[in-house]
Amino acid sequence: MNEVDALIKDKLVPMRKRVIEGLVQKHPHILGMIDMYLTGKNNKIGMRVTENGSTVGEYTFHLSGLQISDVECGVLSSELHHPLGIIKPYAIIEKNILEEVLNDEQILINELFTATRKYLPNITIKFQ
Repeated sequence: MNEVDALIKDKLVPMRKRVIEGLVQKHPHILGMIDMYLTGKNNKIGMRVTENGSTVGEYTFHLSGLQISDVECGVLSSELHHPLGIIKPYAIIEKNILEEVLNDEQILINELFTATRKYLPNITIKFQ
């Protein structure tokens, strides 16, 4: 496992779980409905991590509701199931921005929309 794989598996996935749990405590009804809708749909989200524009890692996050149930390293695949079909978005993020996000866990829990506005310009969304 390389440095970026460890960053994803050992830091990003547990942090995302804590952020989701914090948001569920603050907004149990809304996130409960979203979780129930997403459960059992075999959704996957892909992410490519780059450093100075070069790919240093590709990941597929398997979702169980709102939570990540598994991570595949070296595979970029995504499928979000919705009533009109399947879309296949994946995110591209620079490693240094990912590290900044990981250091802002409390802001993500307390001020999700502020944090989203801060980091979204640094994340590219593409479709397979």
